[in-house]
Amino acid sequence: MRWGLVTTALLSITIQASPTSGPAPLRVTFSAGGASSAHWDFGDGTAADGVAVEHTYAAGRWNATVTAQAPDGSTSTQTIPITAYGLSLTAPRAARYGRPAVFRGAVAPAERGLTVKLSGPGGGSLGSVKTNAKGAYAIRAAIRLPGTYTATNSRGSSAPASLQVVPKLVTRLVGSGARGSGYFFTARMTPAAAGALAVRITRGGAAVVDRTFNGPVRIKLDTHRLASYRIRVELIPGEGYLATARLLHANVVLPRLAVGSHTTAVAQLGNQLRRLHYAAPYGTSFDGRMLDAVYAFQKVQGLPRTGVVDPRFWRALGNARTPAPRYKQPATHLEVNKGRQVLFVVRGSRIALIVPISTAGLPGKFTPVGRFSIYRKVVGFDPSPLGTLYDPMYFTGGYAIHGNPSVPPYPASHGCVRVPMWVAPHLYATNPYGETVYVY
Repeated sequence: MRWGLVTTALLSITIQASPTSGPAPLRVTFSAGGASSAHWDFGDGTAADGVAVEHTYAAGRWNATVTAQAPDGSTSTQTIPITAYGLSLTAPRAARYGRPAVFRGAVAPAERGLTVKLSGPGGGSLGSVKTNAKGAYAIRAAIRLPGTYTATNSRGSSAPASLQVVPKLVTRLVGSGARGSGYFFTARMTPAAAGALAVRITRGGAAVVDRTFNGPVRIKLDTHRLASYRIRVELIPGEGYLATARLLHANVVLPRLAVGSHTTAVAQLGNQLRRLHYAAPYGTSFDGRMLDAVYAFQKVQGLPRTGVVDPRFWRALGNARTPAPRYKQPATHLEVNKGRQVLFVVRGSRIALIVPISTAGLPGKFTPVGRFSIYRKVVGFDPSPLGTLYDPMYFTGGYAIHGNPSVPPYPASHGCVRVPMWVAPHLYATNPYGETVYVY
């Protein structure tokens, strides 16, 4: 026997098969020299008659059986083993640029330990693995180019598998978005040759930009007035790439404010907070009273309690609504929300005023929870063993809602409910004896 050729002598008949192994699809020529007739069972469910035949095998191991008849009428049967080697490859339809994708396949006949290599567009190697006991393999590779991918081993290669790439689209808003500041929209794609970028920017429903760019995008947004921009950027893909898009919202807001700021924006801040029923002062100076109002808003909205009005604060303020009280009855009452560290003044079963507070925060101290009533009030300063209380309204035992010069944005009292000094007189004047106080 020679590689790829089997010759078997049966009396005066010579059986030949060539080749007997190779990559699938494997085309094999069979002959029965000296026979007057022959029947071939190819072992894969097909058969043929003739002293010389051809058959193409799919991947696998097969046994071809021939029954040949000599001119004298004698017959003989012989089996010839055939091996057609196959290597399959399945790729995902698409992958994101730079992200790993998994390529799977198997060798046939199944065999453990065969090395399979993966090649991408241009022939570059992307890695190799060995097959498992079932002949299967999986190769994980980072994708950067669309095109055809091929698996190879020592016995052949797979049919190519096509893969498309979703480019990396990076969009950013550069700047704070404060009115009068520099505010830019930028966009870029990787790879740069993946296509073009279609950008549409609208303000108040009207388009201010509607262009297609063949490279990186940098567009300055008008910040001379408060505005909201809707920005949509879409990749128009080149060959082998898939479309992708991003949608952004950019708001031109009032500037960053903190204690010490003096600007008309502070007055606008106070107006918006008062519309939402927060206790906030009038004027253009960001003083301690405005700080109290800012803390109260940050507490209710679940924002970091920084005391600074930044873009995140402005965005939250623009979308905020007055919260609802926990209790509807009686229609007029007070609620001390220890979790949020705020006091709600409820009128007509709705929140009429929101005030920052500080409840028990010292070790071993607590602020009682439950339903209580105001049973004692003292106008002005009321000395106590733990300090002087201003305009206190006692609701149980020695616990009172009272003014204090220190109302930090966290629990810090001995147990009472501290409120800012400038708010205490208003609370004292508008909440009579017997007023219900919920503490939770």
